[in-house]
Amino acid sequence: MTATAISEHDLAEIPAGYRVDPWFGTTAWCSLPWPDDPGEKAHLIANSLGPQIIDWAEWRTFDESKGKGAPGLLHHLTGARWKFTDGQKRFLILWYAYDPDTGRWLYRSGVKRGAKGTGKDPFGAALCLIELLGPSRLVRKNGRWTGEQRRMALVQIASNSEAQSKDVLRVANGMLGALTRKFFKLDCGLTRTIAGKSGGLLEILTASEKSSEGDPASFILLNESHHMTHSSGGHLVAAVARRNVGKSPFDVQARVVEMTNAHSPGNDSVAEQSYNAWQAQVSGLTKLADILYDSIEAPPDTDIYDDESRAAGLRAAYADAPWSDLVRLSGEMLDIRTTIADSIRYYLNGLAMAEDAWIDPRAFDALARADIVVDDGERITMFLDCSKSSDATALVASRVSDGHVFTLGVWSRPHGDRGKGWLAPREKVDAAARAAVERYSVMWFGIDPSPATDDETEALYWRDMIDGLHRDLREQLPIWATPGAQGNSVLFDMRLSQLGGEQRNRQFTEAAMATRRDINGDDDQPGTGTLTHDGDPRLRLHTHQAHRRTNKWGTSLGKASRDSKKHCDAAVCMVGARMGRRIVLNSGVLTAPPKGKQAGRVVAWG
Repeated sequence: MTATAISEHDLAEIPAGYRVDPWFGTTAWCSLPWPDDPGEKAHLIANSLGPQIIDWAEWRTFDESKGKGAPGLLHHLTGARWKFTDGQKRFLILWYAYDPDTGRWLYRSGVKRGAKGTGKDPFGAALCLIELLGPSRLVRKNGRWTGEQRRMALVQIASNSEAQSKDVLRVANGMLGALTRKFFKLDCGLTRTIAGKSGGLLEILTASEKSSEGDPASFILLNESHHMTHSSGGHLVAAVARRNVGKSPFDVQARVVEMTNAHSPGNDSVAEQSYNAWQAQVSGLTKLADILYDSIEAPPDTDIYDDESRAAGLRAAYADAPWSDLVRLSGEMLDIRTTIADSIRYYLNGLAMAEDAWIDPRAFDALARADIVVDDGERITMFLDCSKSSDATALVASRVSDGHVFTLGVWSRPHGDRGKGWLAPREKVDAAARAAVERYSVMWFGIDPSPATDDETEALYWRDMIDGLHRDLREQLPIWATPGAQGNSVLFDMRLSQLGGEQRNRQFTEAAMATRRDINGDDDQPGTGTLTHDGDPRLRLHTHQAHRRTNKWGTSLGKASRDSKKHCDAAVCMVGARMGRRIVLNSGVLTAPPKGKQAGRVVAWG
């Protein structure tokens, strides 16, 4: 997709939360929720401190002839007066938007994600200085809301390393000219900047989460959160940062903003966790809708080795960075020392697949069709992958007519103390399966009762539920999951120790290879896949986290390791449901009447 014009079909391919914004004049995927309606736009601007903050930073509140007013910021490299890009202005207006009735910020946390060289460090530094020196505190005066400088502001910069944090502070200090330093009585150092006039402090957050616990921060910048993982200690630092701002009083309303490149899917970085939380938000799966996520990305079908496509992708990813040398960036992408994954992540701002990833995450995301509705009574197939406590339990369906995949339920252990002693809720799982049978015309339903470790305890945990479903559905399901007189209408046990386990694993492996091809497209070319799915963020996350697993029948999928906490069960169910669809299509039973009226049901296949 290298043309500027976007068809309705192309627009339908964009995942939840994204849109193509003609304001940039490119095919860039944009996530910032900037309103198109003039009335909504006017209301947003009227109820935001953004315009006031931009005026201060860009020196419009300073009368140079009289030497009055508060001086603003400088460009850290040129020394010229600071100017925000148009996209940065939009972010600031949204970030500092408030509810005029309550005076509460609309957004509780924010993420600014961009390609390498799009100005994340300078913009992050500007945000820190806005919170330290600018009119960032929302107050009500004379019956209207306005902004004023915070007193005793505590602004912190957190990264994986002190050096990364110092880089942002160095840029911030470079944005402070003589007039600004004198006006605010600033003392600038290598690890902190003190605002003597207001008692504010901009500092490097220590890498030790214990020593930072309880700091009364008014703003925290998490820099390069794509590097912040569990093993690096980044999870703990981010958790402490969120707790520290979360306890702030209402008149402070402290918040956290992340600056990040595109994360590597499956690494469980802080950036990936925030992305997944935002995806859940825009998909309507959370009660809160207060994460501001700003990303400008090249379309996922950008061909790195096609000159025209690569140039269009770079124009898209750098649409809000007019200073970028696209010719030089193109050369970096073509350098044989730059991996394809790095080219996608760092220069196209896309989510690149790992070396052993099961599918290309960009291709899967592009196949989301949240607008597709599966009507009641339509023929579907379902697959349920069970786990007692360690893995997730998931139920996913596929429409027989076209293979469209949609999620019926995912149950997994809650985080933290809430997850201690947790067991999968069999009653809820059973109810979800039965509700689907009542709503749709289920042609085939497979249940795998245990992980591939031949865990008999896990299988026993689900036995009563499976027996109950078998008894109630044996006369209703046109095709049984385990065919034959001694078979089972729903049990599809993939443990190799079980009779028929090898055949079922072969069948599933073939389905996994077919599903991968239907996602990645012919010859693994993004944009040529034919599978569609509902865009459910749980299905999306599990599919992104799935790794290729080779066996004697071909290539299947699984977790990164047996002990990994990064689940892929919903992806397994997607494969299973599409496997069931193939069984139905090859069975010759599709001439049977719709749900509830089937005649001549069969209990064998093959």
